[in-house]
Amino acid sequence: MIRRLSPELIREIAAGEVISAPVDILKELLENAIDAGATRLEIEFKQGGKTFLRVGDNGLGIPKEELSLAIEPHATSKLESLSHIQTLGFRGEGLYAIRQAAKITITSRPAKQLGGATVIARGEDISFEDHPAPSGTTVSVTELFDTLPARKASLSSDQLETQSCVQLLSRYVLHYPHLSVKLILDSQEKWTYAGGDFEHAAKFLWGAVTANRLLRLEALQIDMGLQGLLSRPELSRLKKDRLFLSVNGRPVQWPENLLKAVITSYRELLPAHHYPVGLINLSLPIDKVLVNTAPDKQRVKFLDEKSVLSFVQQSIEQMLSTHSLAPVLPELSSLESLSSAPRTAFPYLKHIGSYRDLYILAEADGQLWVLDQHAAHERILFEELAKRFAEEPSVELDHSELIMLSESEASHYLERQDALNQRGLLLEAFGGNRWRIRTVPTFLLGFPLLIQEVIKGSLGEHSIEEAWRTILGRLACLPAIKAGHRLSRSDAQSLLNALRQCETPWVCPHGRPTALVLSELELARKFGRRNSRAVNREYKES
Repeated sequence: MIRRLSPELIREIAAGEVISAPVDILKELLENAIDAGATRLEIEFKQGGKTFLRVGDNGLGIPKEELSLAIEPHATSKLESLSHIQTLGFRGEGLYAIRQAAKITITSRPAKQLGGATVIARGEDISFEDHPAPSGTTVSVTELFDTLPARKASLSSDQLETQSCVQLLSRYVLHYPHLSVKLILDSQEKWTYAGGDFEHAAKFLWGAVTANRLLRLEALQIDMGLQGLLSRPELSRLKKDRLFLSVNGRPVQWPENLLKAVITSYRELLPAHHYPVGLINLSLPIDKVLVNTAPDKQRVKFLDEKSVLSFVQQSIEQMLSTHSLAPVLPELSSLESLSSAPRTAFPYLKHIGSYRDLYILAEADGQLWVLDQHAAHERILFEELAKRFAEEPSVELDHSELIMLSESEASHYLERQDALNQRGLLLEAFGGNRWRIRTVPTFLLGFPLLIQEVIKGSLGEHSIEEAWRTILGRLACLPAIKAGHRLSRSDAQSLLNALRQCETPWVCPHGRPTALVLSELELARKFGRRNSRAVNREYKES
């Protein structure tokens, strides 16, 4: 039998949709403070926020005649149209949901209002009083889930609830570094952040070691903007737990394709399955973003995703191109004296010999360099091919060549047709599963037997960028100098000079190091020498 739910049950369901833990309350109150233009926040909670949680701000404040209305359902000053959401909060349910889950006390005064007011609510019980108050708003929440024992029992330990709240607060500080924030835990001041820029926030929360490895990201393109910090390649993580995104000020989950664009920007600078560290604040026209109206508001959808992905990827690539960078190289355990090539500017290397017609020996800055001639040549050829790929026009085949595509490959071609055309690859349907190859990138004419393999690779499950990096890496490997090929002194020096001109000389296209380094000091130690030159070098390096 269908029946109407009781008002009590409706209120309990509404509370549970928005509030499941103290961190949800903190999020609602933080967003309200930021929407109110606050620049100073004071946050306090006890027992992970289960017994007491307070957020005070110096924002605009709530007029006393509207204070009682603020805790009613679907009452808000922030929303006129779901297609033009300009604030963090917009549902008008946050304070009402807190009122159903706990006891809430709101004290507020706009700066120009004479005197303040307080409203206290618990379920349907409401009281109101006028009194003097500082400008801004302070919201206190107590007795969380005291009338909902099942939900109270589902809360985590004080330690875990505290951790969740601190992590959330830290993320808002990173995205809004100008905020001045004081945090009080269990009646003791935990930390005070004075406010500043992105670098100040990162250093405060992540420490100087991490902050010093972050690069400033700033870009502007007509109606899109990008700000934040991203790490140098040597700082990466296996999880994206320190890579944050906000869209129009709203901290959100990463849309899958946008995360792929960020990873693609680094290309082989990052190890496989690693993520950079940092934060990105993305600004878009409000009518180009759909905000999910579910209570957590954690997901967004771009109405022009292609342009957003292109803007973000190109902006990050431009940022990385202005710095001397190198990827994280494999750890060396068995050869403790050898180290990876330094991740700064690649020096001029002077050829001094070779070993087993595979390794080039060179010196620079008092260090002995050992280079893999095959890996080095691969890197040089890879970047030459990539440059030709970007600059040379496509060519039309002078003979009809057909290729068989599976249904999946044909579907991928239709989805990626524009992007592939830009890369010089054009096919046309020829009937059945057959497709005619019309044009190919110019450099592929030198590898006619690989044309069909290149097409198949471009139509697989990987992204086009990833597929083409693999293709170019394979093409670079084929003619690269192999082991056992003896180089003349002049050819070896030319190889070293060409490697130095590469954008990423430290690794081959497959991520293997091109060079390892042995210092003169380490050699002196191994031979038991303490000559003055080595000692002086040690002093300068320390």
